[in-house]
Amino acid sequence: MQTIADQISEALSTATQCIAAETARNYSRLGEQLGEIESAAGRLLHSHVACQPLLAKLRDGGLLTPDELQTLRSLIVGDADEYLKYGDEFAQSKSELHRIIEQIRRLQSGNLDAEALMHLRVLCREATNVLAETVQYLDKKERVRNFDEHTRGPLTSDTRCMLAGIVEDMAR
Repeated sequence: MQTIADQISEALSTATQCIAAETARNYSRLGEQLGEIESAAGRLLHSHVACQPLLAKLRDGGLLTPDELQTLRSLIVGDADEYLKYGDEFAQSKSELHRIIEQIRRLQSGNLDAEALMHLRVLCREATNVLAETVQYLDKKERVRNFDEHTRGPLTSDTRCMLAGIVEDMAR
């Protein structure tokens, strides 16, 4: 099995190839490699965290220390916290979406000939890509907000069960 360091080196080499030869094949390969690295990083993270004592406390109703709660937060929403650090990209996505919508609005008031329809299709594809990034950002933000709401104050037995289930599912 390839180490994560080797996987990163290989992906960086592919990224260099993408710059040198901008082909769909190179970029697809880079996407696959980055997906493999993401999975490997997740597995490695879970192998470094002692989940069993944390799960036992959640199941048995024991009080979590601040460090244990932080570990739980890292496991469940740590990726979302990291993603949210790029809030300026969210603002750029919203701005780009607004630009595209305005172009669609201009097309609406004109003659929708073949060229305009082709342009409309491209704009809709662009908007769909931007919307995917926007929705992903907002989903992450909601995950963090939900976690914070459910872990503020003493944990209910339902919350403990839900959190334990999430950690167990992540370890699979």
